[in-house]
Amino acid sequence: MMLFLKILEMFLLPSVFVLVLILIGIILIFRKKRGKLGKILIILGILLYYLFSITPVADSIISPLEKQYQPVQKEELNKADKIVLLLGGKESDVLRASEVLRLYNLQSAIIISGRDPLSPKIEEAKEVKDFLVERGIPSENIILEDKSRTTKESAENLKNLVVEEPFFLVTSAYHMPRSMESFQKMGANPIAAPADFKIKESYDILDFFPNAENLRNSDIALHEYFGILWYRLKY
Repeated sequence: MMLFLKILEMFLLPSVFVLVLILIGIILIFRKKRGKLGKILIILGILLYYLFSITPVADSIISPLEKQYQPVQKEELNKADKIVLLLGGKESDVLRASEVLRLYNLQSAIIISGRDPLSPKIEEAKEVKDFLVERGIPSENIILEDKSRTTKESAENLKNLVVEEPFFLVTSAYHMPRSMESFQKMGANPIAAPADFKIKESYDILDFFPNAENLRNSDIALHEYFGILWYRLKY
């Protein structure tokens, strides 16, 4: 079921949807009665690709997610002595782990939660733990929870570890709204500690040229909106 949902979502993301639209257009061009529709679909696909691939549009899509929570300020570091780090892939894991290093004090307990449901053999949690240990955090201060495949499962599996005490919840800024909602529904008391911000906010002429990173950010944002909608409808 999860694999089916992943595939369905993939075809709704801009990078795939636009490609499918253009391919359908190309096929229709070779059919006499559908040639005009084919040209329209190709033009529409190219236009959508351009829009999703420029920085101002990508930022406008992901910005409502990232602006809901601000980074933890220095004077707020004493609000909790427990840190929960949600995993999210190699690139974002480094940035999220760097935020953990900023929040860490000698009394902090760190819980690393999550695994890739499509690549269960990859020891993502252990790799992040090794990253933190190499930078001076004692191994005994780090707890691995590598069973959770989704944000909701992380919230459920960590419920007994965090109870109702406040803790810093570290994840990418775009993923924070769904994460906070999931943990709060479990009765937990997370303090948002967003990392890995994507939006640029100030632009120059180059930001109006298509860029693969912007297309990826559009995908990430749509993935989060779908995730939030799915969680609210199902739970």
